[in-house]
Amino acid sequence: MLIYQVWRANDSVRVDADLQVMNEERETESRVFMVLHAGCGLLCVLASLALGWRPGIELHWGWARKPLVAIGLISLLFGILIRRTHAARITSRVCIVWSSLLIALAIGEAAFRIARYDFRRQEVRWRSCPPYYRQPMLPSGKVFFRRSGPEQWSGPVIKTYLQFAGCDPTPYASEEPITVKYDRFGFRNETELHDWDVAIAGDSFTELGHLPYDQLFTTMLGRRFNLRVLNLGVGNTGPLTQLSYLEDYARAPSLKHVVIVFFEGNDIGDLNREYMALLDFEATGKRPVRQFRKQTSMLRALGEQIRRIRYPVVPAGPPVDAVFMGRTGVVQVTLGLLPPTQAELSKLTRDALQRFVHDYAEFAHKTRVRPWLVYMPCKASVLSGQIQPTEQASDSVRTFKSTDLPALVAELCAKRGIRFVDLTPSLREETHRSGELLFNALYDTHLNARGSAFVAEELAKQLDFAADSSVPEPRGD
Repeated sequence: MLIYQVWRANDSVRVDADLQVMNEERETESRVFMVLHAGCGLLCVLASLALGWRPGIELHWGWARKPLVAIGLISLLFGILIRRTHAARITSRVCIVWSSLLIALAIGEAAFRIARYDFRRQEVRWRSCPPYYRQPMLPSGKVFFRRSGPEQWSGPVIKTYLQFAGCDPTPYASEEPITVKYDRFGFRNETELHDWDVAIAGDSFTELGHLPYDQLFTTMLGRRFNLRVLNLGVGNTGPLTQLSYLEDYARAPSLKHVVIVFFEGNDIGDLNREYMALLDFEATGKRPVRQFRKQTSMLRALGEQIRRIRYPVVPAGPPVDAVFMGRTGVVQVTLGLLPPTQAELSKLTRDALQRFVHDYAEFAHKTRVRPWLVYMPCKASVLSGQIQPTEQASDSVRTFKSTDLPALVAELCAKRGIRFVDLTPSLREETHRSGELLFNALYDTHLNARGSAFVAEELAKQLDFAADSSVPEPRGD
């Protein structure tokens, strides 16, 4: 009996001990359960806040912020209310998986940002684009930029750019590939010159990066006069940048003439931006900087990829602003930029024009060269009166006739002793006479090969390079 009582007592002790252990395990499991759910809820709230931290991330993932907060609150409620072991284990596993996913995304986001990995590979894409359509990135002069060099690029220029920009390249399906070469300063001079007689600066209408070197009007002009012509044309630049190119790269022992080709389509806007940058530099000493801004966010890259899958981009067709009744029939055309009138010019623009003309004349006088300004019209000015606007044409295209801007530029040039050549009348007359376009028809609005050749012929008539290059004293306003 005594033995039985002792056995029962020991058994009771063991049972109590086992119960105590089980209770402790349950309490531990309950604490772990609470920590898991509370941690998961906190992570969800933090993730919601993080998605609103950067506009680029919120743009793609802003829709997930409220659901994340809701999931976080539900997780906390489960941690408080659920006590059944089986249900608790299931929700705990869900919390572990969900928390692991959020932590992995956070680690990935931080790692790619620290590594400065560019998901858009902007510089790689930039270099795959034809140089003609790239924005100059290398600092030059006070506040200006130029292309890097030397460089050589081969392929169909316009077709490649249209594919790069997500447009329909069909109008240029038969475009012949060419090879373009840029010198060490980023200009289209295939033959390395150590001395030259004429320097011509301008924007994309002077660079003409979609044409072979032999078809540039600068090349043909040099051969016509048997002169060495330096091409300083760079797209996406304005008159002040082009003047800076002449100051920095055009000086040579044999230099007699300098030319700036002023394009009415966008040189006014470019001039405004350059003038404001120059004023800011003169006031603060700080110059603008152009550099690639890396897209280092993994979440933003993931959101962009999902959006591309959900909303695939369909290549846009060419904007047809008008039809041209040519010699071979109806030709659809894109008109592109329209020039402003004098009445539309702000005081800032007029000040910028006067500053440009003044500085150009001063440079020519100090360098002892003859300055010229060639006025290049846009396609709309040349085709005015010879086209029929389409239904999709804007009101500005429908009402456009001509601009009085050439008269203002000519007046400013005359005051400073700069010889002025307006190509508008001759280009318009040649188009009417031949019934053929001198510009690319669709998308691109630059001179085609025929237009470049005609400009060379016209400049050969109007630019008196054989005359004495002595420069008269610049007159005041």
